[in-house]
Amino acid sequence: MYVNDIPKPVFKKMKTHAKPTTAEGVRRNMAWLKAHHREYQWQWVALDKGTLVGANESLVELHRAVKNAGKMSTSVFMNLKIEM
Repeated sequence: MYVNDIPKPVFKKMKTHAKPTTAEGVRRNMAWLKAHHREYQWQWVALDKGTLVGANESLVELHRAVKNAGKMSTSVFMNLKIEM
C-alpha cells in the first residue's frame, strides 16, 4: 500500500441553526441544576435557559423527544449519572 492509495478525506460543513449560548442562559441552567439535580440523578436532561425540556435515562430517546419538540437548536444536554 502506498501513500497515494489512501483516499483523501472529504470535509463537509455542517449546517447548524444553533444559537450561541448566552451568559444569562448558562446562569439559568446552573441554577436549575443546583435546585433539581437530585430529582433527575442517573438521567440525561435537556435544558433551555433554565427550563427543563426533557429527561430520560437514554440519550437517544431524549434526543428524539427534544427534536420532536422542536427544541434541538436551543437545548443543552447534560448527563446527571453521577453520585452526589
